Amino acid sequence: MTLEQFLNILRARKWIAISVFFTVMLVTLLVSLSLPKQYTAEAALAIDVKAADPVTGQPIAGYMAPSFMATQVDMITSQNTALKVVDTLGFAKLPEAQAQFMAATQGKGEIRSWFAESLLRGLNVIPSSESNVITLNYTAADPKFAATLANNFAQAYIRTTIDNKIAAAQQNNVFFQEQLKTLQRNLELAQNKLSEYQQTHGIVGSDERLDVETQRLNELSSQVVGAQTQTFDAQSRTRGGTIAPDVLNHPLIQQLKGQLAAQEAKYQQLSEKNGPNHPHNQQAMAELNATRSQLNEFMGQYAGGLSSAAGNSASRQAALNSALLAQKEKVLDLKSQRAAIDVLLRNVDNAQRSYDQALQRFSQTMLESRLDQSNISIIKSASEPINHSKPNTPLNMVLAVFVGALLAIGFAMLAELLDRRVRTKHDIENVLDLVVLADLIQPKAKKYRLARLYGVKA
Repeated sequence: MTLEQFLNILRARKWIAISVFFTVMLVTLLVSLSLPKQYTAEAALAIDVKAADPVTGQPIAGYMAPSFMATQVDMITSQNTALKVVDTLGFAKLPEAQAQFMAATQGKGEIRSWFAESLLRGLNVIPSSESNVITLNYTAADPKFAATLANNFAQAYIRTTIDNKIAAAQQNNVFFQEQLKTLQRNLELAQNKLSEYQQTHGIVGSDERLDVETQRLNELSSQVVGAQTQTFDAQSRTRGGTIAPDVLNHPLIQQLKGQLAAQEAKYQQLSEKNGPNHPHNQQAMAELNATRSQLNEFMGQYAGGLSSAAGNSASRQAALNSALLAQKEKVLDLKSQRAAIDVLLRNVDNAQRSYDQALQRFSQTMLESRLDQSNISIIKSASEPINHSKPNTPLNMVLAVFVGALLAIGFAMLAELLDRRVRTKHDIENVLDLVVLADLIQPKAKKYRLARLYGVKA
């Protein structure tokens, strides 16, 4: 179909199109005027997404989630929020409301849930796309009722968010309260094990005692090294017996040797001079023998003293070695005890740390369970609307213009389809499959031709 054919059809069926168009406009106007008036009250809520936890002071990351605003809309339109509104307004206790419920449901179901679903039908929640503001629109036949419901839904939503936080905090508080009992028993058990071990081994301060014993072990080690040096020196001095260098170099022995040498020289001189039986010679022999005997005695005594000193040094070294071994065992035992007590101390520290953390979370959840604050504030309370929002007669009439125009064109085309007529040369070519050679009608006679085609007088 060409545009010329379409326009010709509309011209031919204009009365049908005009009738349909004005019928739609009239019906829309009558319906808009006859419908009951509906009033919409508006309340606005602002959500502080940068709010910090009032207990911990830490920012709450969940407020920045992309789905946060959508979740808040679902919470506002939830049955839990609507039930709070029903309970606040006391619908379930009103005789008129109970009668309405019985008439609508014949007593089936629960009256609070039924009223909650009924109230949610008039609620429209619109989250802002560029801010953290949520608008609550409530539509009802009574403007005062609409304002009351809008404000009550806002308050119920705030109460719902607070109740959810309190309920979660209470559950956590109960959990940590039970955990505290177990952690306290674990802490007491670890402390008892530590105390029993200290009492069994007589440990008061393991670190200080081990440091003292280690210092004593170091001192014994030094003494053993010194004793070994002394013993080696004493043993080396005793080698050779009476002819040992220390014995021979002793001043008294040197003196006796000098005296013995002088007496031998004197005896030799007297022997040559007086003969062996001379009293002077015999006296010199007696003095020589006495000095030699005294020298041998002194040399034996001094050599014995060196041997005794070497023995004493060896005995002291052996005693120090035994003391050193005993001290090593003592230090090793103390280190073993220290390792064991360190494990027990770590167990006590871990149990104490776990208990302290649980106690801190218990106190925190207790405060959270008593916290009656919210990051949501009402920035606009709903007031009674002066003008009704439904039906919107101007908007309905604008829509009726478009709908009426479409229906007018549709009915005109339907009438043409039911009563098809030849209106242009293209209709002849399409219907009869013939080629139009010429149009004999003069331009001035076109209006008569159109009049005949449309079936009206020229």
